[in-house]
Amino acid sequence: MEHLQDLRVSAFGYELLREILIPDLLGQHSSSLLYWAGKRLARQYPLSSTEEIISFFSYAGWGMLEIINEKKHEIVMELTSELITTRFTLQKTPSFQLEAGFIAEQIQQMNQVVTETYEEIKPRAKKVIFTVKWDSKDQT
Repeated sequence: MEHLQDLRVSAFGYELLREILIPDLLGQHSSSLLYWAGKRLARQYPLSSTEEIISFFSYAGWGMLEIINEKKHEIVMELTSELITTRFTLQKTPSFQLEAGFIAEQIQQMNQVVTETYEEIKPRAKKVIFTVKWDSKDQT
């Protein structure tokens, strides 16, 4: 995949696939299927730290991911980018379930406990907040 890092794809082409074709193909189950697709992607690209997750997001063109709060069983992350700003401008309710599933699976693999990620859309701020939660008693 490293040879692909210098290639660029138009935002229009990316959004055409992501926001029109995929939801059309998946229908009403689009959101939940994208979450599980994100988990599957995470299994194919296992990472070993939150820093690597942040780097992966940048490399994949998903946006700038930043940890804004961290507790014993929870991490809150913020996702922003020019593309995300544009998505909020063009759509009422863009979905970030692919990213949420990816984060959930990465943290689950790192901690070896069942993990869920919840997305909170902030349309006025044009950003997404991900809250990642796990219970250390619920091991995988």
